Amino acid sequence: MKTVAAFTSGIIVFLFSLVQRTSGQCKEAAIKSEMNLSINYHLPHFITETPIQNIVLYKHHIYIGAVNKIYVLNENLQNISVYKTGPVLENPDCAPCEDCKERNNLSNSVWKDNVNMALLLETYYDDQLISCGSVTRGVCQRHIIHPNNPADIESEVHCMYSKQRDGESDSCPDCVVSTLGTKVLVTEKDRFVNFFVGNTVKSSFQPQHALHSVSVRRLKETQDGFEFLTDHSYMDILPQFRDSYTIKYVHAFENDHFVYFLTVQRESLDSQSFHTRIIRFCSFDSELRSYMEMPLECIFTEKRRKRSIRNEIFNVLQAAYVSKPGAVLAHEMGLSVNDDILYGVFAQSKPDSSEPTNRSAVCAVSVRTINEFFNKIVNKQNMKCLQHFYGKDSKYCLKRTFSRNASYCGAQDDEYRLEVTTPLQRVDLFMGRFNSVLLTSISVFTKGNLTVANLGTSEGRFMQIVISRSEATPPHVNFPLDSHPVSPQVIIHHSLVADGYTLVVTGMKIVPRSAPLEGGTTLTVCGWDFGFSKNNRFDLKNTTVLIGGKPCTLEVKVSNKNKLECTVAAAKNPSFNITSSVSSGHGTSPFNTFSYVNPVITSISPAYGPKSGGTLLTLSGKYLKSGKSREIYVGEKPCTLKSESDSTIVCYTPAQRSLSEYPVKMKIDLATREAKGHFMYKKDPFVIKIHPAKSFLRKYNSNDSFLIFTSGGSTITVQGINLNSVCLPQMVITVPKLGKNFTVVSHPPG
Repeated sequence: MKTVAAFTSGIIVFLFSLVQRTSGQCKEAAIKSEMNLSINYHLPHFITETPIQNIVLYKHHIYIGAVNKIYVLNENLQNISVYKTGPVLENPDCAPCEDCKERNNLSNSVWKDNVNMALLLETYYDDQLISCGSVTRGVCQRHIIHPNNPADIESEVHCMYSKQRDGESDSCPDCVVSTLGTKVLVTEKDRFVNFFVGNTVKSSFQPQHALHSVSVRRLKETQDGFEFLTDHSYMDILPQFRDSYTIKYVHAFENDHFVYFLTVQRESLDSQSFHTRIIRFCSFDSELRSYMEMPLECIFTEKRRKRSIRNEIFNVLQAAYVSKPGAVLAHEMGLSVNDDILYGVFAQSKPDSSEPTNRSAVCAVSVRTINEFFNKIVNKQNMKCLQHFYGKDSKYCLKRTFSRNASYCGAQDDEYRLEVTTPLQRVDLFMGRFNSVLLTSISVFTKGNLTVANLGTSEGRFMQIVISRSEATPPHVNFPLDSHPVSPQVIIHHSLVADGYTLVVTGMKIVPRSAPLEGGTTLTVCGWDFGFSKNNRFDLKNTTVLIGGKPCTLEVKVSNKNKLECTVAAAKNPSFNITSSVSSGHGTSPFNTFSYVNPVITSISPAYGPKSGGTLLTLSGKYLKSGKSREIYVGEKPCTLKSESDSTIVCYTPAQRSLSEYPVKMKIDLATREAKGHFMYKKDPFVIKIHPAKSFLRKYNSNDSFLIFTSGGSTITVQGINLNSVCLPQMVITVPKLGKNFTVVSHPPG
């Protein structure tokens, strides 16, 4: 019996070297697939206690960045060292890397898991591993790798944070990564080490520090932090667009003298559709003046009867990999074996969403072709201003003529900083073979003259298939790893020699890691060979799950040999990463990734709103995302959930009949928590007159009859009744015909 983790969706992690032509049986449950093969493989693997986010290979050692831990393995996938990174006690008054234990009992102190957002290797100053986590404001630590003992990453660890001096900018160059998603690329140029960072940012998720959308920062020679070379070393999505125009950074790489990011974002500020973009700028451009964005489309072209052609666009990138082609593919693409090719797995998304469906395609384009396309389009002036960075009506965007030399890296002012409007299109390499599969991972290597792709799926399957543009090639390796998605994090080592290997990660999800003290939370434990007695008969009677020494009541009807579901008991006191185990006739397997917490609502905002409802209500506190189910109530009516995190829950208030104060409470499984303050319902506002009819507004003065705003230097007056019943100034309002109630349509900051 093997248990790998507790919690809904589970964690099953394999890091394996592929050994062909071996006997042995993969013990994972079979997964339905159109391409099942009868070949069996023996897979060396390592199982972590928490989800893996990043992996790095260096001097025959594998460094694994996971939640709360960094593991060090040898090439036999044996664990030889573990460095604990969390949970971390955080308090607003604690600086990054400062010991906050003295504030443990304060109401605003919270224990947080540390998710590994970036794990990087830097060898210019020292051989060192740099890890950046979701705690301590996204600040990084550097672990010196000792030449005689690469497994030792604990004896010399340094915090990469320097306090800002008086008079310095409010910007925080040491605050590197976003908990919402990040990609970091390290480069060495002219005796300097630069970090290029792409961060997902939202206005509704505002940390204490400023995080930039795209930035370049330099590692100080003292190595105690970073510095922006100028005030233009970063670009930020305008605050009013951050919630509606979110950018997901999928992949980053350097080639020649350019840096590239691959993203998924909306097609425009006004569009609800998503697509993939290539971002490119010069690697020695410290002010990002050469920044450009261009759409990238992966297309499947199907020829039909009567000479009709149907094009399907696979619009959202899932994973990418850059490597050189084998001789056969290079010839088919008109390239050299020394050319670098960008390979990507794309999916069709759900309508007006970036969420992928089970329809995928694989496309490839040479980096040389990408650069040639940039130059070709710029010469045709097929481009426009970056409106999400500058705004639609910015002087920068009006009557703009752009540079014609897109390969030039000595741009002055904002010479480029543009968005290409014509997409770079490529055709599916496998001609619709994966139109019923969601591909989540890709890596590529050469074998002789052939080019071979490693592909992973959302159902945990792993495939190897020869890439060819001239003929259809079936997978020559296809088997299930586990029931969870294969991660985009892949490492190929010694791909040109016979004893090369691939490292693959699965099991990235964990939906609860903690439960309130009252218990009642349903827990899922995933693994193998549950419920087998000593005579190998399947029977759950002797199977027990213990959480902190207390039985977790097993739900036999929904449990099987690969998954157990149970309901956790109540606990008296909070406890973190408590010792737990699964036992059956074959033995006992431990895990320690579950915690009991005490959720608290510390405040609500705003304190009032109109009786017709629709006010965006924010509950602040700690451990608010614990447990499996969460419900918010204002009075006895549900508050429609909009977003949630450990510290913030946001919902839309319901309508109420009477003008009164109503209690706000939250139900988490069996637990109920009530806010100290009440929410007041006031009369609905009624607008009589406004000019202009639509604008982004900032409150200047108000009473029940008048609201006076400033917008772009102009003064705007709204005349009506009960206007103070709506919490302003955090709104954009549109007013239809006079005499109608006005409607809140979005919520920018400020």
